[in-house]
Amino acid sequence: MKIHRNLAIGVIRGLELILIQKQALRPSLNKILKQNNKWGSRDRRTIGEALLDCIRWKRYYEYLGDLNPASVNYLWELFGVWILTKQGLLAKWEEFSNIQNLKLKSPQNHDSLPLQIRASIPDWLDELGRKSFKERVWKEECQALNEQAPLVLRANTLKGKTEALLHQLNKDLTLNAVLSKEVPEAIVIDKHLNLSQHPFYREGRFEIQDANSQRVAHWVKPKAEDLIIDACAGSGGKSLHIAALMENKGKIIAFDTAKKLELLKKRAARNGVTIIETIPIDVKHTKQLAEGSATAVLIDAPCSGLGVLRRNPAAKWHMNPKKIEALLKLQEEILQKNALLVKKGGLLVYATCSIFPDENQYQITRFLDSEKGQCFELEKAQTFFTHQTQFDGFYIAKLKRKY
Repeated sequence: MKIHRNLAIGVIRGLELILIQKQALRPSLNKILKQNNKWGSRDRRTIGEALLDCIRWKRYYEYLGDLNPASVNYLWELFGVWILTKQGLLAKWEEFSNIQNLKLKSPQNHDSLPLQIRASIPDWLDELGRKSFKERVWKEECQALNEQAPLVLRANTLKGKTEALLHQLNKDLTLNAVLSKEVPEAIVIDKHLNLSQHPFYREGRFEIQDANSQRVAHWVKPKAEDLIIDACAGSGGKSLHIAALMENKGKIIAFDTAKKLELLKKRAARNGVTIIETIPIDVKHTKQLAEGSATAVLIDAPCSGLGVLRRNPAAKWHMNPKKIEALLKLQEEILQKNALLVKKGGLLVYATCSIFPDENQYQITRFLDSEKGQCFELEKAQTFFTHQTQFDGFYIAKLKRKY
């Protein structure tokens, strides 16, 4: 493997954005690729692979290369270790001078390394995992969260049957994609592809959405003519799924920032969804909804994102216990603010892409013990682990309003 300097500079810029400036991984990668549109497909794949590996295996690479994160050339040295792990040769650049003669550590028994190193996670995260789960569960989840995530599509049933879409994709793209056994609209593809320019995507026939994320809409149990509130809609993946399950009949009210809701509107237009009303939460005169007005309220709560480290390994370096404490307070506030919008007999569905009890089971327990929570009873709750489902880590709880 030979890395040209302009590609190396692209990787280092990406590492600066993600590790130093704490920007999100995918937008940072997209920004770099957009700024260097003369790179060919192979170059772009190399940049993406290098960035993802360096972020995912940061701590393990530090161990292999005896790296000092305080070093002036730390990012270059981190990248250099990646090159060496790929059996590549280091160019004789000054930034690599400290590792030119490096012989990577190769422990005979990889399993003898501390879990924090072999799974490449910070100490605080390992402590949280050991506190939260049995040792076997935590080890298996750490391993699963470092594996490549599958590409999963959600068929938009407003524009055709899932089986027909699967058949056409397999035929047109020579795939071996399969239907999920547990999530009706999920199509699992055996290789990673950029499908954003595919005609079926532009026609709104599918969205890219993990299978466990797709479970959430089914827990809401929406029916045609319902009024559903999506209190933390984001760019609208779950709102769009709920709309399809409602056969585009009824009403969905989606709350979030104006910027995110603009993307939801574009996606809704592509999907043929017309029943979503968007209400920005970052304006002074937010529309007030009546208590007891909704058939169901979905709270896809802001969370640590530690259940989706396969797709976003940067989260383990961006997150910390102090930030999680702030998220716990925000989750509680959102529950308290939106819970009583549910009508008697209606559902409150709470979900996170985290597997940790503090954000999930304990958060629901605290809510049920609160004054507003007394109106609800817990019907069902489940943590979906990556090592058990092969999809993203998720938690979903379904509560029914009693009175």
